[in-house]
Amino acid sequence: MRHDTAQVFVSADCDAGAIEHALHEAAHARAGTKRMALARNLDGSWGAGDYTLDVLRDDSAADGTADFAVLAQLPGIERIDGAQCRAIGGGLREPVLRDGVWRTLMLRVRPQASPAQIAALERELLQMPAFMPGIRNWRLSRIETPGGWTHVWQQEFAHVGDLLGEYLMHPYHWGWVDRRFDAESPDWTVDAISHAFCPLASSLLADTAA
Repeated sequence: MRHDTAQVFVSADCDAGAIEHALHEAAHARAGTKRMALARNLDGSWGAGDYTLDVLRDDSAADGTADFAVLAQLPGIERIDGAQCRAIGGGLREPVLRDGVWRTLMLRVRPQASPAQIAALERELLQMPAFMPGIRNWRLSRIETPGGWTHVWQQEFAHVGDLLGEYLMHPYHWGWVDRRFDAESPDWTVDAISHAFCPLASSLLADTAA
């Protein structure tokens, strides 16, 4: 099953209830849609939209970015920053996770990064769950459509503290992986990120793997 994601930016004076209803209706009406998840991003997200939108569709469905372009025309929406994703790694520890937290990190590899640096970044991100049991489910994807982002790193947590505590404060994160995001490091690989986290009703990644 294909799993595409987007950050949704809305106007400041919008009717949140009306926009959420319109997005649900329009996304479910698109051909091949099996599940759609829309949740308002929580305080502490940055470089992100007002909502995280995820659409799970049949593999045979048409280009998901075209669908995001259609959704962006809905009243009250300023823009949708969408990505058509191709998973390169992931795992499930708790496929029946419910009432958790969904974290989406969009990142852009700098043009000057070498293939070796990119491969190392991908490998190190996928090693994070081995050090952090709070990451219950995870997926790393390359973005197939041209745009501002090259990768999406997604995780599911049981509690927000597992993200804001263990994940962000773990030595493997700030003492090792973070150098890939540091312009002063010789291993600098990523030059822009979008960090969003929001409520999660039930595991998206388990449905994606089904």
